[in-house]
Amino acid sequence: MTDERHIVKNFIRIIQATLCEFNMLARNDAVLAAVSGGPDSVALIRALMAFREEYGLRLGVVHLNHQLRKDAALRDQEFVRKLAATLDLPFYTEQMDVKTYARTNRLSIETAGRKLRYQFFEKTAQNEGYCKIATGHHKDDNAEQVLMNLLRGSGPKGLSGIPPVRGDTFIRPLIRVSKLQIRQFLEACEQPFVTDESNTDLHYLRNKIRHQLIPHLQEEYNPEIVDALDRLSHILRQEETLWKKQTIQQLNQCVIKKTSQQLILSKPQMKKMDQAILQRVFRMAIKQIKSDLNRISHTHINDCIQFCFNPSAGSSLDLPGRIRVYKTQDTIEIKKEDAPLREIGKLKKQQRQAEQ
Repeated sequence: MTDERHIVKNFIRIIQATLCEFNMLARNDAVLAAVSGGPDSVALIRALMAFREEYGLRLGVVHLNHQLRKDAALRDQEFVRKLAATLDLPFYTEQMDVKTYARTNRLSIETAGRKLRYQFFEKTAQNEGYCKIATGHHKDDNAEQVLMNLLRGSGPKGLSGIPPVRGDTFIRPLIRVSKLQIRQFLEACEQPFVTDESNTDLHYLRNKIRHQLIPHLQEEYNPEIVDALDRLSHILRQEETLWKKQTIQQLNQCVIKKTSQQLILSKPQMKKMDQAILQRVFRMAIKQIKSDLNRISHTHINDCIQFCFNPSAGSSLDLPGRIRVYKTQDTIEIKKEDAPLREIGKLKKQQRQAEQ
């Protein structure tokens, strides 16, 4: 067997094991592959093609032009269009002004791009009848994410990195292969790709980690740091799965009343909990009412605990996203207010002044 054939066979074998380990695909699945034109996503669609017949897959290619790099972005879009045509796959694309969206919504370019990208992927999948969306995240991406979250002070959930499967829709078949293996696979297949020059822009934290921090750690501390971080993330992800089950059970035992805007919990029941599970219960409860945990930090969760179980801490606590926590002797209420909390505070102050 030639070296090229061995590289391709080994790469496909790892992908096959990943698909099975995380139950990513079922027979006759319709899978939309997110392809930017870079090496990772090009390797993704080539790998999925290798399993097309075995799984009876219906494959499609989706590409979002972020309009950040002008001519280069159009070049990438056209490259992916031609690749999809070569593979005889349907191609879905759109152009969005990420920079304007980021400015309007006060988001970083990275966050805005990711938000618009995933919205477009999900909309396309829904409209075109795809049940899975595959992205090209790989082992090095996962290691970078773990380090990024570590530097931001994340807890175990953040350190568990990029999940191989997210929800019922998103799958990451390349999550067990390295960046080097991807390049070797593409070279062996004689498959071209495009290069995004923004991936070397050191203004972005991820690029600093990729091009500066990880090489330094490899050279000075551990040549296998990527594998070590990847291993850590998988261990923590398994533990997080167990913690989540326990948190759901504990939260359900505390619920007195629940609506889309309000959650009332038993204070005596929560007081029995260990600090570690109590923090997780508060996070899960807030997420159920807020729908996400954006801007809810570890400090906010600790503030909730101090407020709820400290008799002299007042009667309510304000959190980001119009979330207000109330307490009585026996209950803890987490509520999403209809108006901004400042407006509610001003109104109550005016009412007290009028009563006086």
